[in-house]
Amino acid sequence: MSSLAAQRDATLTGVTFTADAIRLDRVTKIYGEGEAATIAVDEVSCGILRGSWTAVMGASGHGKSTLLQLMGGLDRPSAGTVVLDGIEITALRPVELAKVRARKLGFVFQFFNLLPHLTAVENVGLALWFGGRNGGASAASAVALLDRVGLADKAHHLPSMLSGGQQQRVAIARALANDPALLLMDEPTGNLDSTAEAEMLGLLNGLHRDEGRTIVVVTHSDEVARHAERVIYVRDGRITSGALC
Repeated sequence: MSSLAAQRDATLTGVTFTADAIRLDRVTKIYGEGEAATIAVDEVSCGILRGSWTAVMGASGHGKSTLLQLMGGLDRPSAGTVVLDGIEITALRPVELAKVRARKLGFVFQFFNLLPHLTAVENVGLALWFGGRNGGASAASAVALLDRVGLADKAHHLPSMLSGGQQQRVAIARALANDPALLLMDEPTGNLDSTAEAEMLGLLNGLHRDEGRTIVVVTHSDEVARHAERVIYVRDGRITSGALC
């Protein structure tokens, strides 16, 4: 462990607490085999501090999204370990991994992935249902989450009735359904105009500053990166700068 990483660890009464929300140790992801093999992530080691906002940048095809998927357990590494909130998720069975993701992570993607036949409140309510809540409590919680992102008045609108920025805010409300400490976001402003991007950044600033959410966002946007506390640059599957390792 480097001296910087050691500084982030504090030992109290024999129990070690790490300040990393996510820790990757020599993580590699290879797609295909033999001559067709492609190394998407190449022996990456880095930590994401709890309560931090980190932007991941780099050219298309250099492994940014794969790195994010590995952090969140949406994909498994070919080698190395991923530790999420003190749990080595690379060692978990699929059912156990799904439970950890549901409790600890919220995902937001460039393509909003809202169910088109469900209203905004129903899309958010579905996430609450998967998290174990149902009935009236779930409906009330879904409305409260939409209110949190400024869309309570659009609760009964279908996605087709919402702008791109509004759909992305519904997606963020859905990601917050189970009150995760960590938000992983892949190009969340990629389909938004500058006004919608600014509105979304204001929302994320509030979630980070006021609620202490840890945010990791893959982005091509310099404006998004300017809001981050740290920027990680990825090239050819490796972190070239910005990693706390």
